[in-house]
Amino acid sequence: MSDLEIVERLSAGRLSRRELLSALAAVGVGTVMLPARRALAQSGDEATLFTWSGYEIEGLHGGYNKKHGVFPEFTFFADEDEAFQKMLAGFTPDVPHPCSYNVGRWREAGLLQPIDTSRLSNWGDVISSLKDIDGTQFDGQQFFVPFDWGNTSILYRTDLVELEEESWSLMWDERYSGRLATFGSIDETVPYAAIYAGVDPYNMSDEDLKKVRELLRKQRPLIRFYASDETTIEQALAAGEIVAGSTWNGSVAALAAQGLPVAFLKPKEGIMTWVCGLTLHKDAPNIDKAYDLIDSMLSVEAGVTMLTEVGYGHANAKAFEKVDDATLEAVGLQRDVEAFLASGVFSRQFKNRDAVTAMFEEVKAGL
Repeated sequence: MSDLEIVERLSAGRLSRRELLSALAAVGVGTVMLPARRALAQSGDEATLFTWSGYEIEGLHGGYNKKHGVFPEFTFFADEDEAFQKMLAGFTPDVPHPCSYNVGRWREAGLLQPIDTSRLSNWGDVISSLKDIDGTQFDGQQFFVPFDWGNTSILYRTDLVELEEESWSLMWDERYSGRLATFGSIDETVPYAAIYAGVDPYNMSDEDLKKVRELLRKQRPLIRFYASDETTIEQALAAGEIVAGSTWNGSVAALAAQGLPVAFLKPKEGIMTWVCGLTLHKDAPNIDKAYDLIDSMLSVEAGVTMLTEVGYGHANAKAFEKVDDATLEAVGLQRDVEAFLASGVFSRQFKNRDAVTAMFEEVKAGL
């Protein structure tokens, strides 16, 4: 993003905090540390949550504040690849917040330590199927505590799109050329392109990769922009700049609350399901407070905040007992959590991540 574009989008209110952080990093400004609201933590004294912007909401870790009198510290990343590179370069937060498909890669790089779940009072309330997600346990040890989960699909304006079928094909509909948006991350866009191509996103052969590349190449001229976060897509949909964009189910409630006519697609080829969670950095400087932070984020109170204010699913099964069906439906969730989680194409680690990354970056560059 050029300096001029940064200024223009910031002035227009279309530059999200994640994009601003990415832009600052690009010009040499390092990781931005934001202290908690209300009672301020002294830098280095409290547990640090390394996460996306938006998870600093008080209700998601209020138990930590009650115990220690302050909020934890927050450090934000634009995407998990950026977080990975910063930690490889020596940044040592206490609690990084990746999605499940990145845990194995981060562990193999020597960035994580196992988590002693006996130190978490809320572990017993965690949804059973989320405790042993593939690629999050190694040698009988837990390296990942599930926290938030949901779907990736297409959010579209029902007043601007003539939907012919519930299909990922909408992201290749030439009628809406220049009015579509998608994420610029391989973990978000490449999988649905592979699903639409009829191949396994996470176990692609060279021939499969060629099919997906061709689809993404055809999609590129139809895309108005590649987004680094859901806020940018939400704002563009609200303004009518785009008519549809791939995003997460939390965006449904955000736009519906503004009175906008939107719907979240249920693709016939399969919706994408993701689970993100909490890990412990190998050299976490505040290990005891890190456990306090993780436990507070697993609480029923945090779960209710996640469901009602953020719009994603939460790991604590008891939180669903505190929320009515209408609230769940508004954010694209359902009370039968196990059925919901089993209904989608579950996000996993790419077999050939380097090749997939190189392919998508070439496509975005127009090569």
